[in-house]
Amino acid sequence: MEFKSLKNIETSFKQIRLFGIVFLCLCAAITGYSVWSSYSFAEAQRQRIYVLDGGKSLMLALSQDLSQNRPVEAREHVKRFHELFFTLSPDKKAIERM
Repeated sequence: MEFKSLKNIETSFKQIRLFGIVFLCLCAAITGYSVWSSYSFAEAQRQRIYVLDGGKSLMLALSQDLSQNRPVEAREHVKRFHELFFTLSPDKKAIERM
């Protein structure tokens, strides 16, 4: 006496296991590609410097050497911070809470 239904269940479990392994491998491959592409995109963005033109528009500073633009970028950031910070009006409620 042979159990045909047992063989079908056994082959079904093998197929489900195979499909599960293939699915997990595909998910891992897609995740790996996504992480790799996001890091390469972030690295490409680090190579660019954006400069504010009078605090109004954003321009891409094109330069061969990034070290030339760093001091200018830092000065503009500090200048913009001081401009925004020191033009704030005092908030009486916030002062009284302290």
